[in-house]
Amino acid sequence: MVYSGFWRRFVASFLDGLIMLIPAWILGLLLPYVGGIILGLVYKPVFEASALKGTPGKAMMGMVVLSESGERLTLKQAYIRYFCSILSGLVLCIGYLMNLFTAKRQTLHDMIAESVVINQEPPDLNYFQVWKSEMKVLFNRLSGDATTVSNAASSVSSTSISAQSADVSKAIEDLHRLYQSGALSQAEYDAKKQELLSKI
Repeated sequence: MVYSGFWRRFVASFLDGLIMLIPAWILGLLLPYVGGIILGLVYKPVFEASALKGTPGKAMMGMVVLSESGERLTLKQAYIRYFCSILSGLVLCIGYLMNLFTAKRQTLHDMIAESVVINQEPPDLNYFQVWKSEMKVLFNRLSGDATTVSNAASSVSSTSISAQSADVSKAIEDLHRLYQSGALSQAEYDAKKQELLSKI
């Protein structure tokens, strides 16, 4: 693998900036203050987790983003990389400049996300179709997670209503699993647990 150097990546970022210029302006008018944030969330990480394996700017410069093992990034990895790129920009962009001194030409966000950027011609794909397809995957995943949490919460709720003695113990276990998954806050968990205990 030939790792991409600083200036090649810089030009790719510049091209991405040009591509996002008009959408960012429109979103800024429609959604002041948050338009740019939304655009960032649905542009870079979504493209990098897609079959294109990189943003349009990177594709134009003949680069792809991969995991250190050479695999396509998952959405989780792509979002970790995106949020950590904000850290790379802090303090005079030192995180980006690390590319000049690391063996695999990695930036700070590359190292945290365990990713690399290499010189490789990306697949010949329609950028918009690739983005649209990956957005569908993202929305399906989010809606699926929401449905799972909702069903689990409903299950705990119905169990707690009819719980008697031994059933209460099972309901508390289910409740604890929800709390560990992040579906319930500490306060909600304590309140529901107290409610179940009162039925014994």
